[in-house]
Amino acid sequence: MHLVLFPIALVVLETLLDAEVWHQAVLASFFFGSCLFGLLVTRIGSVVPMRLLVIVPNCLIGLLLFGTLLPSEGASWFTLLIGTTFLLKVFQQVAEMNMFRMLYPDTHRSAAVGLLRAVSAISGLTVTITSWWWFALWPTWYSSLFCIMGLMLFSSAWFYSKIPVHRKSMFEQENREGLFAAFMTGCRIFFSDRRFVLYQFGFALAGIANHIGLYLVPRVMRESAGASDSTIRFVAAVMPVLLLVMTAPLWGRYMDKKSPMTARGIFNVLQIFAFVFYALGGIIGEVWPLFLGGAIHALSNGGGSINWITGSMYFARPEHVSLYNGIHVFLTGVRGFIGPPLAMFLFVETETIGSLKIEGLGMGPWVFLISAVLSLLGALVMFTQAKFDTGPVDRIAD
Repeated sequence: MHLVLFPIALVVLETLLDAEVWHQAVLASFFFGSCLFGLLVTRIGSVVPMRLLVIVPNCLIGLLLFGTLLPSEGASWFTLLIGTTFLLKVFQQVAEMNMFRMLYPDTHRSAAVGLLRAVSAISGLTVTITSWWWFALWPTWYSSLFCIMGLMLFSSAWFYSKIPVHRKSMFEQENREGLFAAFMTGCRIFFSDRRFVLYQFGFALAGIANHIGLYLVPRVMRESAGASDSTIRFVAAVMPVLLLVMTAPLWGRYMDKKSPMTARGIFNVLQIFAFVFYALGGIIGEVWPLFLGGAIHALSNGGGSINWITGSMYFARPEHVSLYNGIHVFLTGVRGFIGPPLAMFLFVETETIGSLKIEGLGMGPWVFLISAVLSLLGALVMFTQAKFDTGPVDRIAD
């Protein structure tokens, strides 16, 4: 459900609720910006078992999804409700990242995560295809589908509670300092690791490209290319999950043989082509480049999502795994919080939010070319770093 909730919600805003660009920007900021709490989750995980950091948020998110049944003002209430679920999602996200390190050695961790992502995508694909059919037949009952997703999250929490977990199911406890002192210690460790700093810089360049361009695709498909609701739903929601099912296990096996910098560089190159096709489709007013761009982007994200989960572990000593994961998630949140409103400013000529009127640059689909340039810069940083790489930190220590 966590895999497909954002694209399905984005499609609902675009095709059913007559949302404005700012609704989609706010939803995207909630989705990506929730990672700002990554370091806080790591701290909480030092006293709370990791499994609970998955079970409790899933139950709370399930309850919130039932809130779509309440009488509302349309797009604004829906944006706030679904956005709140994204703030809770970060707990299970960070917890699972740390458990992957505990459960799988680096020799086949990416392959294992790739397989798990494919299994998750099969479930997500079922829901996404159902949503495609559901919204076409009963658009006014879209909330019922979110209630079904809530029930599935309740079910997942129950099954998750039955999985045997080693008693040491908390994060590595690097220190017992207060929150601020722990943050300063984490910054010192982070900035002293030049390799990890460079990796995060390269990651950030292509990451902000995604945060700027991704949520605007449905809007450009409708406004610039005149795509039907069915086509928008397929490109924005169904196709990404379908290609994830097909490619995640293959990407996982590939990444076990390559450094995360090399893999990320390849994904960034794919992103360049995707964003160029998005721009082309919007500029000439044709659907086929947007369709092709969506396919390439989905192919990139199939491996990129695995790289995002496992990449930081390549640099972290065992005692610093939770810290490095927390920093990685936190930095994702920083650019994820900033990127969507920046994209709105670049994309629109004017946007009205209540009594507030925002004057933008009015770039329209040309904004995707900015994302393409950022992806190119990110690829150059990653390939350069990979050329001088000395290997995983565990092997360096050995």
